[in-house]
Order: sequence, then C-alpha cells, then structure tokens
Amino acid sequence: MWAGRWTAPAGIGLLAFAVAFIGSWIPSFWDDEIATISAAGRSPAELLELLRSVDAVHGLYYFFMHAWTSVFGFSEVAMRTPSALAVGLACAGTVLIGRKLGSESIGIASGLVLALLPRMVWAGTEARQSAFTALLAVLLTLLLVRAWQSNRPIDWVLYGICAVVGVCMFMFFVLAIVSHAVAALILRRRPLAVLITCAAAGAAVLPFLLFAMTQKAQVEWIQNRSLVENLAIAAVKQFFYGDDRPTGNLPPQWILGFVLILGVSQVALVAWGLWSVRRASTYRPLVVLGLAGVALPMAGLLLVSVVAQPVYVARYLTFTAPLFALLVGLGLDRLRTGRKWILPLAATLVVLGSLVPQLTIKSVVNEPADTERRIAALIAYETTKPSAAVYAYPELADMAIAYPEDFRLITNLSLAESPADSGTLWGRNAPVTAERLRGRGDVWFVGAGGGAPNDLSAFESAGCQQTRNLSFRRMALISYTCP
Repeated sequence: MWAGRWTAPAGIGLLAFAVAFIGSWIPSFWDDEIATISAAGRSPAELLELLRSVDAVHGLYYFFMHAWTSVFGFSEVAMRTPSALAVGLACAGTVLIGRKLGSESIGIASGLVLALLPRMVWAGTEARQSAFTALLAVLLTLLLVRAWQSNRPIDWVLYGICAVVGVCMFMFFVLAIVSHAVAALILRRRPLAVLITCAAAGAAVLPFLLFAMTQKAQVEWIQNRSLVENLAIAAVKQFFYGDDRPTGNLPPQWILGFVLILGVSQVALVAWGLWSVRRASTYRPLVVLGLAGVALPMAGLLLVSVVAQPVYVARYLTFTAPLFALLVGLGLDRLRTGRKWILPLAATLVVLGSLVPQLTIKSVVNEPADTERRIAALIAYETTKPSAAVYAYPELADMAIAYPEDFRLITNLSLAESPADSGTLWGRNAPVTAERLRGRGDVWFVGAGGGAPNDLSAFESAGCQQTRNLSFRRMALISYTCP
C-alpha cells in the first residue's frame, strides 16, 4: 500500500530530475551563475560582508551553495545538480497536491506537465535559486492543505516556518504567501488562521525585506518596459520558453513555432479545465489556489514594474509554475470525459511543444559565440606562456572566476581589490597605465562589445602592437604585444 502510494510521485520526480539534469553540463556558465560561484567560494565571514552591500536576496541560497561546493566543487554539473534535484522534488510534490485537491490522474498529469515545462527545465539547469523557490511553493501549498484539514497548531507553525524560509530564499516569494491568504478568504477555509500565520511570518521577515529593498542597485539592469511589453514577455517566457542564455540570444523561428504551439495548447487546456469544473465544488480549492497562485504574483510584479521600478523578470516568478501546471493538469484530466482522440492529441502537443525549446535552453542549438566558456577557451588556447589581461569593467572578468584553469597563466592587471577583499561580486578595478604595460609581452584587452567605444590609449602610449581584434555582441577581445 505504501509503495503504491508513492510510486507516481517518485517516478515523476525521477523523470523531472532526469529531464533537467541531462545536458545541464552543455551550456556555459552565465553572469548570474558566475555570481553564485563568486559568492559560494568565500568563507562565511566574507560572504556576510558581501551580503551587506549586495545580493542579500540571494543570501540563503549562497550559504547553501557554499556548503555544497565545499564538497562537490564548481563544475557545471556540480553547480547545477542541486537545482535539478529541487525540480524533481517540486514535481513529485505537485503530484501530491493534485491528488489531495483533485484526483490521482490530475496529480500525475500535473507532475508530468511541470516536469517538461520549459520554465522548470531552465530552473533545473541554472545555478540559481529559482528551482528552490518552486520547491518551497509546492511545500508551502502542501502544508496549507494539511493545516486546513487538521487545524493543529503544529501544522500552522510548520506553514509559517516554510513561508519565512521561502521569503529568505527569494524576497518575491512573499507574493506566494499573499496568494494563499487571498485564496483562503475566497474559499472561506480557516481564513483567520491563515491570516494570523501569514502576518506572523511577515513580521518575522520584515527586517530582511526592508534591508533587501535598500539594495536597489542590483535590479537597475532590468529594462524599463511598458505594461504591454512586459505582458508580451510574460506570455512567452513565464512558462513556455524559459530564458535566453545569455539574455538577448533569441531562438530560431522554428523553435518559437513550437513555443507558440505549447503556449496555445496549455492555455486552452487551462480554459477547458476551468470551464468543465465551473459547477463542481469538489475542484474549487484547486481552481482558486491555482488561479490566485499564478495571477496574483504576476499582477503584483507587473504593477510594481509599471508604477514604481522595473522588477519584472520571468524567472523571479518560477514559484508560480507548479500551480500553473496544476491548472493544465486539470484540463488534461477533463479531456478524458470527452472524445477519446482529443486527450492523446493534446498530450502530444504539450510534450513536443515542451521538449523542443530545451534545445536552446541547453545550448544544443543556437549557442552564442561569446559565452564565457568559449571566450575563456579561446584565450587559453592562444596563451602558451605567462601573459596579462586588462578588463574594461570588473564584470568582464567573470569568465576568469568561472573557468580559472583557463586563466592560470594570465595576470589581471586591472584588479585593484579582489572580490572577497572588496566585499563585491567582481572586485574593483584601477586604471592601467602605460608604465604597467611596457615590457609585459602578450596582453589581452577585454572590453565592451557591439561596437561600443573602448579606451585603448594606455596601449597606444606604451607602444603596444595589436595582433588580433575580435568583436562580439557582448564583448570585444583584442590581443597586444607590449615590448
């Protein structure tokens, strides 16, 4: 009996882990993941110093990755495996939610949808905490349903603890808690207990939220878009594509076609599921929790982005994916009562539409020429003796943090203060003078790409001879010989 009860969650969890894990070593590390490497490689004291100035919202995840990497190292596989594990557990938990709020078939369908959803596959192949927020959202929902049923103090305490951990994992998780409170009010299911518990959790995390909100500089990179532009991005990236690696690397048109098929089919399934159970009170908790858990966080982040400060980034709301999958799973389950040929057709569209975008998510196709790993490998191939490098900005040295073996013969002339010593992610630079360049021999300059101007006057003053000039979208790579 016990084994049968856990067969579906365990099987789907293993499948989800495999889907996320297989090929996770293919893409290069990118900026945000390298920030994780920079933070996780520090001592706890150095990490605390970093969080005082930047990335407090990622602090709990950084401490977890510090412990993880101290055992397993910093390779792509090692860094991304925790996310793949979190995806597997989140999908297994989604099966349980569907079972508790609907039926066994709804749970299985929802877990399978989530396991293949491009948003979750992206989260499982990224060394960031997005997958963990989804797992915590699943756990929080399971604890809410349990507390609703038992009304025991211990269950409400566990719910509150999970809520606090979720917000500490990522501050926008507070929107998941708000959606639960709204759902409880709509359903009239122990609303007072839910509100008290949420208020207590809110009070516990308020100092953290206030402190994190002082670090506004870390979201200044987010583009200021109109509501229509944000909605267009949300329609594609929130669930049906994932993200671009790196940002701006749009997929080929034929892959976007499959993204369109996936989006249309899953939205249609959600609409069909909602329509077919509109008079069935049995499914009302699932419908209300699902709609509130998807719509309210998206509306909240979009509203803040338009009214106050741009903060809408699709991966910030990865924790909404399990509840979206539950709504899709409900639609798939409801197709069983109609014409028998519709269910396999819908399932085929969902599977194909989900699998094809993974070709770009995992850089099997359309990999950019200027990923950190490719540039690092190029520099390592061209460097056969001790050399030097000059970086126009500290952030451009992120590839040396991600792939230090490729830079073992190269001295960073720009670095005035290391990341750990400066309490920053990338360190601090100082201008490189002609005197420092003279007699250095081979020197690499890494500057801004896309035709942006770079200050090369020090090389000219030192009499350095340019030997190679490579221009990429994100960076420019110039080699010099400095006699």
